Amino acid sequence: MASPVFARTMFGCAGNPLIVALGALLLVGCTEEPPELPEHAYTTFGDSWRCERGFKRVEDECQSVEVPEHAFLSYNGQDWTCERGFRRVEDECQPVEVPKNAYLDSTGSRWACDRGFKRAEDECQPIEVSEEASPDLPEHAFVSYGDKWKCDRGFKRVDDRCKENPVPENAFFDYTGNDWECERGYKRVKEQCQRVQVPEHAFLSTWGDAWVCDRGFKREGNRCSPQ
Repeated sequence: MASPVFARTMFGCAGNPLIVALGALLLVGCTEEPPELPEHAYTTFGDSWRCERGFKRVEDECQSVEVPEHAFLSYNGQDWTCERGFRRVEDECQPVEVPKNAYLDSTGSRWACDRGFKRAEDECQPIEVSEEASPDLPEHAFVSYGDKWKCDRGFKRVDDRCKENPVPENAFFDYTGNDWECERGYKRVKEQCQRVQVPEHAFLSTWGDAWVCDRGFKREGNRCSPQ
């Protein structure tokens, strides 16, 4: 068996033409120090690394993500997102000013005008139309195309009529306006929204209606256990 000195002479850790040609490092009796990791970081593959959840990479270090009021950590843990009803302005979340005859859209950071109104700068103005009433059109409905009709926002179709669709606590109308979805941190259970119980070493998922274990933990029932 070749001695480490002989091995280093013949198959040095650097400068060997054969190793360069193959694109690999032949390590015989040689050791290399692993890359030094900054605080709050972990290796991904090779000599690459990422910052832990709640930290972001700034050059060669991990800095804490400063989450402003009315915001939460994004799913990737490297940035933050404003809560519904707020929008990002530089380093803070400002309330979305919803004018009369408008509502928050599905993004939660913008508003849209009610049906029958159009946007004019920062307000909603009535649309002047001459529309013939349909004798077969139920209350709280409008003609969509041809002889088809849809229910107004806040109502849902039940047989041949439009029935008011009440929104439970901690919920809001979805983009259709005919159904609802729960706010972040709640999940739909029948006709109500129940709070998501997030265990230790876990965080809310992208949609906010479930939870995911932190890196290094795995789900076991209703808790997160070390892997």
